[in-house]
Amino acid sequence: MVEGATPGADDGTGRWRQVGVPGLLLYQPAEPAPAGGRPVLIACPGGGYTHLTRLVGADGAVEALLPKGFVLIALKYRTTPPSADVEAEALADGERAVRLARHHATEWGIDPARVGMVGWSAGANLVLNVACHSDSGLPVSTDPVERMSSRPDFVVLLSPWPAKRDNAAYPVPHDAPPAFIGSAEDDKTAPAAFARGIASGYAEAKAPCHLWVVPTGGHGAFTIGAPGEGGVWIDRFLPWLTSLPLSAR
Repeated sequence: MVEGATPGADDGTGRWRQVGVPGLLLYQPAEPAPAGGRPVLIACPGGGYTHLTRLVGADGAVEALLPKGFVLIALKYRTTPPSADVEAEALADGERAVRLARHHATEWGIDPARVGMVGWSAGANLVLNVACHSDSGLPVSTDPVERMSSRPDFVVLLSPWPAKRDNAAYPVPHDAPPAFIGSAEDDKTAPAAFARGIASGYAEAKAPCHLWVVPTGGHGAFTIGAPGEGGVWIDRFLPWLTSLPLSAR
């Protein structure tokens, strides 16, 4: 972590910049959690790793998914500046968030076997990195959080941004978490070809994956409430999640 790093701040437009100290915003339904806990989505906003777009409210996911029985966590991951290795540090922040959700599962009303991540653009790049590089926990660690698995139980990649890399930089392991991928054919920032490459990697690894490519909508096609079918991706995601084998959720 950069010496003297700060947690960053809203620049007045809803975007958080200069994030040198990661953090979480936790959102829980008002009703008591059912036995076994609720599913949780750790939401990673986009912003090209230079800022976090719509961090508060988890990019609209809180309003949309809290009434459907989810716990939401908005991840305030590190950005550049001040980070000098932002992809690696954001990956570490994502893995830590998954471990924290499991460690605090009882306290936060979470089912530790239904810990998911959702990301848009650079946030989807972060989630993809976690899906490709997670581990089952570090049993000898003196930190009880680090003993938890960092592997999400499912991931949602919306308009996944390649961060100037090709698909070979994201090798999909055989035990990759099930993935729901949304991309727009006319997205110039995060080409649909990259999303198709992720799906191909999943197919080669024989890991569960659902790829959905919409014809229009551009890079913002999967913003919640956006015009077009991508704006209501939750209506397609929820049946997909329910359809997963219990061992894969």
